[in-house]
Amino acid sequence: MTEKQMLRNSKFTLAFRFILTLIAVFFIYAFYMMVTNIVFDKSAIGKENMYYSSLALEWTVPNVRGDFEIKEEDLSAFGTKSLSYNVLKKVGTEDLVIGEAQITKRLSSSYSTITYKYPGQKKLSEFSFSLPEDPRSGGKLKANTSPNVWGTLEKLPEGTVGELAFSTTDFMKAEQLIQSLADYDLRVLWMPLYTGEFVNYDPYGWTGGSNLMMLSDVIGLTGGMDHDENYHQSLWITWLDEGSLEDSKQLMLKNMGDLLEKPESYYQDFLRLGHLEERYQYLEEEGFSVYGAVVTGPAKELLTLQEADFVQGEQLGEVELWNWEE
Repeated sequence: MTEKQMLRNSKFTLAFRFILTLIAVFFIYAFYMMVTNIVFDKSAIGKENMYYSSLALEWTVPNVRGDFEIKEEDLSAFGTKSLSYNVLKKVGTEDLVIGEAQITKRLSSSYSTITYKYPGQKKLSEFSFSLPEDPRSGGKLKANTSPNVWGTLEKLPEGTVGELAFSTTDFMKAEQLIQSLADYDLRVLWMPLYTGEFVNYDPYGWTGGSNLMMLSDVIGLTGGMDHDENYHQSLWITWLDEGSLEDSKQLMLKNMGDLLEKPESYYQDFLRLGHLEERYQYLEEEGFSVYGAVVTGPAKELLTLQEADFVQGEQLGEVELWNWEE
């Protein structure tokens, strides 16, 4: 065999080995991705992240929740899981799709993200709630009221429903506020919770002046939610009343306790639930104190809250055509 032939054979052998290596790498990669996706599917990682991100959304944004249906992408080679689901708002008895939540969960929770896309680039919620008194001194505070809320409700026709947010003139137990609203033909959707701000911990931010104070990182009590072992939502209470309040409170404590068993980076960095441990301890020890609510119902029934002596800082939200139960 000549030197040229030996060189040609050597090049052919190297090329053949390179191709075999590429084929082997491809099959190893394909097998790795198949096994990894099977493992992640069986461990319900996507549904778990959907459940907790939806939970954090409804705790922190008044009258906004995640939908049951999720769209998942396969796990990437670097362990990144992407999924999305619709974001809902209840006005009257109907759930309106107002946008989409997009979740990117990486191996490190600190680099994972939750972003929202919604038409018109509006905020998810423009409601704010004023503390009725300064927790540091007990001094009485006033509420920030949107202009002409009652006048607008007077002009709305009978065949409309809407959502209304308000603050209360005093801190109230959740049961007390639910009872105060029981005679109105309304549904209570969300109530801001006082969880020891300025006493047990300093909140991340607040606005106001000498007689006004609004916190920027509020969490609220809403209808409770639970899941099965695969993180499918097994229970979803859609509004708060005398029959559902206690279950909703207990489910909130259960979900908070489950989150606290996860790494701090998961609930603090990924879900943006700050001071979760302090809040959990306060609710367990002191109970559920609220200072406002988001309610929905017929426009003319919302108008009757004008006469309620515990209501201040009223704000009108979305208005829709009639979809109420007589």
